[in-house]
Amino acid sequence: MSKDPLEELFGPISEEPKPVPARERLSYEQAERVRTAKIQTPKTDRGSGAKPWIIVGAVAVVAIILSIVVVNMARGGGADPKPTTTAAPTTTKSPTTSTPTETSTPTETKKPETKPANQVPNVEVGLTNKLDIPTWGVTSQLSQKFGSTSYAIPDNVNLTLDSPLINSLPDSCKAMRTQWGATRAEDGTYKIAKPAESCAAAPELYDELWGLTDAFVKSFKPL
Repeated sequence: MSKDPLEELFGPISEEPKPVPARERLSYEQAERVRTAKIQTPKTDRGSGAKPWIIVGAVAVVAIILSIVVVNMARGGGADPKPTTTAAPTTTKSPTTSTPTETSTPTETKKPETKPANQVPNVEVGLTNKLDIPTWGVTSQLSQKFGSTSYAIPDNVNLTLDSPLINSLPDSCKAMRTQWGATRAEDGTYKIAKPAESCAAAPELYDELWGLTDAFVKSFKPL
């Protein structure tokens, strides 16, 4: 009969176990608990703990890059698509000679036209009435603008008219009221009789009397 290998190494094993002292058993149990706790507690992997921080950092970097790209795209979308060169101010100057100033050409002041001293004013005679002058053997046409008119020939040479229009001359020209009419020359011709100078207070009335009296004299015809 062969021996048990354990018996050969450690000697014969007694079938009844020897009693273990309580102190040793307590120490053994505590040591077993500590060993078991070490086995059950997983070892911290430094590499696995660092992985979440690496992922977070990578996500942050990607987010920053995306934000920069979005900002650039937004700026590019709002920019003027036209070339920037068109926005530059032009330096073209308009020629100064295109619009001459008013002072470049001297303005000539037009003087009022003055008629010659002996030129008869141009007046509208209007309707006329027939006026016979038997003393001179002529008939004439007198403008109705004179109004109710009478005449006198005191010396058979000078004819003087008397009418409301002539008498409307102002008092400053009162002497002129008896100087309108006609004069008979030795050769039988007739010419106008009028004041030598105009009435300063009523030059328009003076010119009208001049024109109407001249038309009256020129209308003389033999009876």
